[in-house]
Amino acid sequence: MRVRHNQSRSLFAGVAICCAWLLASCASTQMTSVWRDSQYTGGPLKKVAIIVVNKDDVARRMVEDETARSLAGGRTQVVPSYTVIEKLVKDDTTIKNALLAQGFDGALVGRLAALVEDKTYRPPATYVTFGGPYMGAGPAYGTFGGYYGHAYTVEYDPGYTRVDTRAVVETILYKLPEAKPIWTGTTESMNPKSRGEVVEKIGQLIGKSLRSEKLIDAP
Repeated sequence: MRVRHNQSRSLFAGVAICCAWLLASCASTQMTSVWRDSQYTGGPLKKVAIIVVNKDDVARRMVEDETARSLAGGRTQVVPSYTVIEKLVKDDTTIKNALLAQGFDGALVGRLAALVEDKTYRPPATYVTFGGPYMGAGPAYGTFGGYYGHAYTVEYDPGYTRVDTRAVVETILYKLPEAKPIWTGTTESMNPKSRGEVVEKIGQLIGKSLRSEKLIDAP
């Protein structure tokens, strides 16, 4: 039996492969771990500073603003830290004292913990598919030779390497003046394409968790 390559089928197979690749590569953000201090019983914090550890001041301000918007709405006052501390310093005591002087009883500190690339290789492969026209009760082909080429078709997948990027963000809520962590959350964003969209989603996830744990007031 001779083999006949069906170009239409091969085209559809290629489209299906591309669609599967795109679906696997779609951006998504989820909370992967949460911890809450079970010993803390002080109720929702009253004034929380949002601190984003980033050497880029423009990025820091943008992320702090977006996070503050995601957490706002309740009686807890949420303030971007750049409005209080223009430049972050490595001296924790200096930062704490500056926040205490402004009446803060909490600080939400976020940082990019890791940026990981996951590579998945799909080797080349050849597929054999069966098919052909179906005409109902009558014969599908006018001649005996018409059957040839419709018995099966051969399709070739050239293979590819898919690279997925995971951005891991760690966020910690500290109670002041003790500077003691009372909540931590870790999020993973798969194939982030827009910083704004990722920050908004992370802020929503953090806000949902902090409100459910009664660490900030719900709207």
